[in-house]
Amino acid sequence: MKSRNLAAALCCLGGSLIATASMAQQIYSNGPFITNPGAHVPSGDVSLAQDVTYPGYTALGINAGPNFRLADDFFVPLTHIWTVDSVTLYAYQFGSDGAAFTDARVNIWIGVPDGFGSFKVFDGEDTNQLVSTTPVAYRTAQSFAAPFSNSDRRVVALTLEIPPLELTPGQYWLDWQLKGPDAGTSVFTPPVSIIGQPYTAVDGFARKKCPTSVEDPNDSCATSPGAWQLFENGTSPYLVDMPFAVNGIDLVNVIFADGFDTPDPPEP
Repeated sequence: MKSRNLAAALCCLGGSLIATASMAQQIYSNGPFITNPGAHVPSGDVSLAQDVTYPGYTALGINAGPNFRLADDFFVPLTHIWTVDSVTLYAYQFGSDGAAFTDARVNIWIGVPDGFGSFKVFDGEDTNQLVSTTPVAYRTAQSFAAPFSNSDRRVVALTLEIPPLELTPGQYWLDWQLKGPDAGTSVFTPPVSIIGQPYTAVDGFARKKCPTSVEDPNDSCATSPGAWQLFENGTSPYLVDMPFAVNGIDLVNVIFADGFDTPDPPEP
């Protein structure tokens, strides 16, 4: 897909593109992970894994680095043009208590990452795009002895800055890799979590890219080192999405929304 220059598009369409905001903001969320706002003791939000309500739902988080990658899809709606300048990811490292992460890298694809015919519209694999980390919630599980006071897994929001990128309507895939406060230790992203809803995957299914070397023969990656695969949420049959946000400016093309360009009313 060829990218069009945004200024040229605005000029040629004669004011038919309307910005929904005057400055960059969140324009897309792939789903929530906070299930119990303000429920943590002594304070804070909780992201609860429902492993008692749904037996086998044991994945507190999906490995997002430093040797793994994660990917999930999103859609730019018809009649919209997005100018993306950053993305927000969510992750934790066991016992780090919300300390700042050290590295975060993201790619944006048309097509499934590394799939036949797929290609990157943004390649951030060789550059650390991380600009800030902010503690936001605690990831716990129903089966824990004191789930609402467990503080082992502090989830942080990671902001990754990218050069302004114009995306026209269609499906895109985000894929990312993270390093935590201890750069050599595993990092996890909690899945999209909604109380009373074990299945949260919509359209494309989130997946992980296995490391090229897997020592544990029981690991699901042992049969496909270096390849992408749908991740298994413990022993449950439920597929889930990964939480992330896309930030920037959302422009609505009124010509395609209305079928014609409505002129301004005459001045009195």
